[in-house]
Amino acid sequence: MSTDTFNPADAPQPVAGNGLRQVPLALLPELADAAWRAGFLISHVALAGVDDKAGLLAACADGLAFPPGLGGNWDGLADALDDLSWLDGDHHAILIDGAATLRAQAPQVLATLTQIIAEVAAQRAAAGLPFQVFLCDEPMPTQAG
Repeated sequence: MSTDTFNPADAPQPVAGNGLRQVPLALLPELADAAWRAGFLISHVALAGVDDKAGLLAACADGLAFPPGLGGNWDGLADALDDLSWLDGDHHAILIDGAATLRAQAPQVLATLTQIIAEVAAQRAAAGLPFQVFLCDEPMPTQAG
């Protein structure tokens, strides 16, 4: 048997179930690809350099294209994540990278974010709406334009 034979079990698979997963940077592209192939809309929230609640909320609003006035506090962020109706589709995967500064400078802010994500994931699961969030401490490399 050739070692070049493709085995479907070796292909990246979407992660089952809703929720937040801490992942290494090297896995983000594979997870994003698998989620995209499974029909998920992929959003990216870049947290590189973010060190407080205001910066986190702004990064989420930017990365998830929140409509004006949405997501300006914790309750607003939870409501926005549970809605996402302004984005295409009902299947959502969010890549959050660059969380190391926030983890070091404002761990309580990151803890609140993860709690909100867990609650939203459970609500969306109950409604039959797939929702996966992948959190990485390192920032994804930027592409020179």
